[in-house]
Amino acid sequence: MKVKALLEVRNDDLDLRRKGRVLAVMLLGMMASVLIVEIFNAVQGGPQYFFINGAFFLVLLSVFVLNRSGFVLFAGLFTVVLTGIGSFLLIDENLRATFIAMPIPVLIASFMFVPWAGFVVATIMIGSAIILGIESLALLILTIVAVISYLFANSLDHAYRESRYQALHDSLTDLPNRTLFFDRLEQAVNRARRTGKLTAVVFMDLDNFKVINDSLGHDLGDKLLIQVSQRIYNCLRDGDTLARLGGDEFTILLEDITEVGDAIYVAERLLSELREPFKIGRRQISITSSTGIALSSEATEQPSDLLRNADVAMYQAKRSRGRYEVFQASMFSRALNRMRIEEDLRRDIERGVFEVYYQPKVLLSTGKIVEMEALVRWGSSNRGLVMPSEFIQVAEETGLIIPIGQQVLEQACRQAREWHARCVPSSRIRICVNLSVRQLQNPHLVDDIDRVLRRTGLGADNLQLEITESTLMETEKHAIDLLRDLRALGVQISIDDFGKGFSSLNYVKDLPITGLKIDKSFIDGLEKDTADAAIVSLIIDLAHTLGLEVTAEGVENEQQLARLIEMGCDLGQGFYFSKPLPSTAAGTLIVTGSSA
Repeated sequence: MKVKALLEVRNDDLDLRRKGRVLAVMLLGMMASVLIVEIFNAVQGGPQYFFINGAFFLVLLSVFVLNRSGFVLFAGLFTVVLTGIGSFLLIDENLRATFIAMPIPVLIASFMFVPWAGFVVATIMIGSAIILGIESLALLILTIVAVISYLFANSLDHAYRESRYQALHDSLTDLPNRTLFFDRLEQAVNRARRTGKLTAVVFMDLDNFKVINDSLGHDLGDKLLIQVSQRIYNCLRDGDTLARLGGDEFTILLEDITEVGDAIYVAERLLSELREPFKIGRRQISITSSTGIALSSEATEQPSDLLRNADVAMYQAKRSRGRYEVFQASMFSRALNRMRIEEDLRRDIERGVFEVYYQPKVLLSTGKIVEMEALVRWGSSNRGLVMPSEFIQVAEETGLIIPIGQQVLEQACRQAREWHARCVPSSRIRICVNLSVRQLQNPHLVDDIDRVLRRTGLGADNLQLEITESTLMETEKHAIDLLRDLRALGVQISIDDFGKGFSSLNYVKDLPITGLKIDKSFIDGLEKDTADAAIVSLIIDLAHTLGLEVTAEGVENEQQLARLIEMGCDLGQGFYFSKPLPSTAAGTLIVTGSSA
């Protein structure tokens, strides 16, 4: 049996478990001493002590079992009484041994109960000794031992509680940390099994918190975390546990609930509370949270499974953000697939197997190809050619989009430079590369782009970066400053999926951009929906008023093309002109000018 298992104490209280383990060591030591004495007596031929030693050993063993079962205070009290009585039983044998044994129950009482308990035991033992006719100045040693025990036990207990508190609580928010949360979760799951009630874990992750930290500073980010924790705490019951696992992750333990609706009610209330802006100094900061919910069940074998399930559900909620998801078994298989995708991505980033396909943008007034949009494909050795929809989100969540994006940018710029060097028609072909939220958060983005342009020899005005409207709205001030730095390089910037993010016209007016790309959903309804047609016409007029170039995305037939030309749209992109092509086929298309 392992030592840890031998010293196990079944009690939910952390402090009692600690004291119980100390008592277990004492009892094991006393039992070992009894065995040694028993062996010594057997060798010396003293069979008269066999019964006494055996009985004492059984009593110690019973107290050990009582302590192990979680009755730590009762076991401690029995040990004090047992050692106290035992010291008096030595009177007939050796009075000196009595005085040596008497301090033991005083020491045990001070450490097992409260520091001043040693004074009580010392007083009882001195009184008992006087009654038994033991009158000696040596009894004063019990008072000295009680004083020393009190001072030592009190300082030790204070130091333990302080260090324990620091070890189990988050230093920023003063909430329980991962260790304490997991301990309480383990206890809650065990209680739920006994009572038949449910236990739920709510896993919350703040959306885009890193952007706030990077753009507004870590000090403001810390203040925001403190306010978030206080707002969450105020929404919970007294018996619920709120913990900060680290970073912007919070977990909530809900006990004694009867159905999943109870946990959903809490999640909805929390999401509603967090939508209210936070006031920090002179700033109003809005933030949302993605939340996962998992309930205990017979299938939940370990407390760690419950926490893992809530984490998996939270990642599902991250797909749309600002909402909650309840864990389902099917999510776990998706989580495993996500993990495998991440592993394969990390390996293939080192190998550089990402391919760039190119889709042309056509000047509608002439039909001439003037731009090529770079679209990444993953040439996985295990999966074949993988489309972006199957791996981009994982890359975004894990930060792998940054090295992938770097490879795509390098390949695309190098390819554009080759096309220019070959003196093909339309030598001013501009290459368009997409940027994601995570890439915009990269503090080295501007320097990285500048190095790529210098390394490949491509002119900055021949590179256009496309950023979705929703991305700009999420990153706000940070993105605007970044766009200004990029424009200072001479790079062109276009808003992708425009019209989908509900940004204000005033917001667009202040952006340092050169173009807009109309979202495909409006182009799809161009022929049938008068509202879509009106929106497209409005966007084109707005862009031209602001001096911006307009691209229509998702052009698929001649009727759409005709309407866009009629409205004065500048560029068109879609399967009507060409599907995305490998670099060789795209180069041929530029030369011939024909659609594929």
